[in-house]
Amino acid sequence: MIKLNDSLQPNSTRGDVYDLIEMEQLLAGPHRIIYEGSSQYQDILLIESKNIRLYWNNQLELNSLDERIYHEALVHLAMTLAAQHDRVLVIGGEDGCAIHEVLKYPNVNHVSLIAVSPETLHAAQNIPEITELNEGSLFDKRVHIHESDIHEFLSSGQQLFHVIIVDLPDPETEATSRFYTMEFFHQLSNFLTDDGILVCQSTSPEHTPLVFWSIARTLEQASLHTLSYHVLVPWFGDWGFHLAGKGALVWGEEKKVAVSNRSLSDDLISLFTFSPKVLNIRDQAVPNTLDCLILHKFYEASEVETVPEKGLSVFYNLQHSVLEQDNDTEDLIEIQQLLSGPHRVLYQGGPKGDHVLMLETTDVRLYLDKQLQFSSLDEQIYHEALVHPALAMVQKRDRILIAGGGDGLAIREILKYPDVKHIDLVDLDPLMLHIARNVPEFVTLNNGALHDERVSIHQQDILVFKEMKREPYDVIIVDLPDPGDEIISRLYTVEFFGELSNLLHEDGILVCQSHSPEYAPLVFWSIGLTLKGAGFHILSYHVDVPSFGDWGFHLAAKKPLLWGKREIAVPHHTLPEDLSSWFDFPEKIRSIWANSHMNTLSNLKLHQFYFQEIQSD
Repeated sequence: MIKLNDSLQPNSTRGDVYDLIEMEQLLAGPHRIIYEGSSQYQDILLIESKNIRLYWNNQLELNSLDERIYHEALVHLAMTLAAQHDRVLVIGGEDGCAIHEVLKYPNVNHVSLIAVSPETLHAAQNIPEITELNEGSLFDKRVHIHESDIHEFLSSGQQLFHVIIVDLPDPETEATSRFYTMEFFHQLSNFLTDDGILVCQSTSPEHTPLVFWSIARTLEQASLHTLSYHVLVPWFGDWGFHLAGKGALVWGEEKKVAVSNRSLSDDLISLFTFSPKVLNIRDQAVPNTLDCLILHKFYEASEVETVPEKGLSVFYNLQHSVLEQDNDTEDLIEIQQLLSGPHRVLYQGGPKGDHVLMLETTDVRLYLDKQLQFSSLDEQIYHEALVHPALAMVQKRDRILIAGGGDGLAIREILKYPDVKHIDLVDLDPLMLHIARNVPEFVTLNNGALHDERVSIHQQDILVFKEMKREPYDVIIVDLPDPGDEIISRLYTVEFFGELSNLLHEDGILVCQSHSPEYAPLVFWSIGLTLKGAGFHILSYHVDVPSFGDWGFHLAAKKPLLWGKREIAVPHHTLPEDLSSWFDFPEKIRSIWANSHMNTLSNLKLHQFYFQEIQSD
């Protein structure tokens, strides 16, 4: 039998650093452990926490699950580097969370807050849940909230500050791009003491590296010295910041954050190190000025190839590519998902351009061996994407096999089809099956799927199950763990998929969860190539799942596959009317197909690729 935790040695690659950071953050805050236990296969943690989300113009700005990670990184490195803390200026940050971190320093005597979104400030001042989150920082007597807008404030006089914290919205529009100009930073430098420190949130160096480095170049054009760093914020990904000052900046090994915090380690040197693929973009950075506003165009172009073809500049890409801004599709999907489930609207309102939505939801998370398996906030996105395209592709759905999926969430979606007559669920871990059948919070999530009379549960190894002679299945769903070690890699081989093919009806279809084409494209395409090696025709697709990022799947069948204009005929919460865009991949992801390898029992490669890609990520 395969024991999933056999490989969990200190050098194991299963799980990722995002999950560990997030889990520690949840355990440090208000939470309820619904279930905690171990089987011979894995450790299981089921945790419930309250989640408050702030959306500004339909874009997620704050998530209480991990806001501390962001705000501690934003504030404490600047405060540690600054010689004095007496006077602090915060631009943006109307939720008060950055100010909460600033006020941990006992020698802070004055904090000026300039609100960019008056509506957010009004909401934060009047909603008890936000006051609890920021521990009443907006009502501290040391905090002075200025009613004037930022430009009026900057022209009002020469007040000097020891630390300036710039926590503005991303420069994704021309209006917000004007906040990240050489002229704006030059004005701010006039408010900075000679030994003071400015820190600016600067988007993601991983997803928008050209924006990130262009902000640094803009600060330097304003005669400031810079020092760049980044931190993993699970819900937002890798996030970047720039420290700036009038003199050269160095973060020595002796530097330590002197106040209490939840997420920062004693040694922060690693935060100042960037991967080669991010560093390679630095030379293409361009300063953003009022005469040449370019930052929002770079932001729009982030889906275009960042590194141009040989002989072409990034400006060629900007001029010759169709830049379609999808209005934060991920956030819109997420909002719809949250509003379709249990939630409480804490605040909603504001004019166009300053619309604020605050939601409170309950988040239930399952961790297996400290690796996040799902969040109730968006698990429907994953499971609807896993199940419904496959079931829409077949004429007959009498018999269905699920390998993995012991949580019952995929079965919940399958049972929406009235013509389904029989489901075999094969999962190795008896503890997981026990939780999915008996823990009330879990049974609520899966709608009691494992108690349906059409479901037969087989607590055994899928490798043992497949050896038994069985009637063919119309659909096979492979919802196994990621191939993070050699043992699980054996479940993603030509041989294994070939044996599943023997269990599949001639007109049937198989779907396999295949990790992230964005973060692990070599793993993703190698699974696809391995399915082809087993004699399948494949059709690949992907979907954005906020908890995990861009996630990929392969449909596989014994006959050629074409999506066409198929529709999902059962109720669902997250699927768009037209799924055709799911089958398109950016060129930078498609190009990795040429480097993919079949995974076979005699040449197991998949876990090695997994290790390489999560390490480089």
